[in-house]
Amino acid sequence: MRVLVTGRGSIAQRHARHLRELIPDLDLAVVSSTGDVDASFLPCNVFHHVEAAWAWQPQAVVIASISSKHADELQVCLAAGLPCLVEKPLVTSSEQLLRLKKLAKDKSTPTAVVVGCNLRYLPALQTLKAKLANSVAFKVLRAHLEVGQALAQWRPLRELSKTYSANTSSGGGVVFDLVHEIDMAQWLLGSLQAHAAIGGHFSDLPIESDDLHVALLKTASGTPVVISLDYVSLQPVRQYTIVTDIGTFSADIMRKKIIFCNEKSSQVLTETADGFDVQKTYALQMADWLKAIADPAHEVTSPLADGFKTAELMLDMKKAAS
Repeated sequence: MRVLVTGRGSIAQRHARHLRELIPDLDLAVVSSTGDVDASFLPCNVFHHVEAAWAWQPQAVVIASISSKHADELQVCLAAGLPCLVEKPLVTSSEQLLRLKKLAKDKSTPTAVVVGCNLRYLPALQTLKAKLANSVAFKVLRAHLEVGQALAQWRPLRELSKTYSANTSSGGGVVFDLVHEIDMAQWLLGSLQAHAAIGGHFSDLPIESDDLHVALLKTASGTPVVISLDYVSLQPVRQYTIVTDIGTFSADIMRKKIIFCNEKSSQVLTETADGFDVQKTYALQMADWLKAIADPAHEVTSPLADGFKTAELMLDMKKAAS
């Protein structure tokens, strides 16, 4: 099987590793503008430009380039009917989103596409989703999803000003970079609409992109949902608080615990290490995609239709802060 990976960074290396684990006869190609690739890719074909890689006629594509290139590469895959695993964010502009949605709608044969929102594969969050799905037994009153980490901690040993996170033209900025929580909000709570937001560059980080964004959203029934994203938290945080009329769900991904509390008791829903092993989600995501390639009837956990909804909300959040 010929698989093209459009990128050579850490996420591309991870995907290549899982591809080799799951496809014994893998024929791998990598796009690298410099021609250099990490030893973990080898053996592989190397292309300096993605145009040359398309001529190689891959049978499937992993889109793991910088964020600003995702939409154009996904467009080629959809037009050609190539199965693809596309990293987030799908797009960095409304124009790209409209073009991709029209192309996906016009195609008569659906393409096996998985969007790289790998937190959907985390067992602990699947447990939380199952609990929230029983919403006939209670009413969600408000929710707050937050994620943050100082960029220097997140990308150690790298000059921050030269990372794609630092540059708006490359698709950097917290809303694009930390879109996982935007996806999680809709996955756990249903469709959301942006109501208001504050975002921008508030710190002394040597970057041009936004380093903080806080958005007020609402569900179809009007329930308020806050999403907080940042590049500045010296104490890393990734936690979700969902307040209902029968108690509060608190998911702390960093501390590996999800609890449900009310005035009478506190119940631990999950705190097993495996339930919070984010690294394993990438292998599960890859297996899900390969199953969809083999069986067109297979429904993936992170489908393109959901990716479009998350992308639209992401863009609306940025617009709300402008």
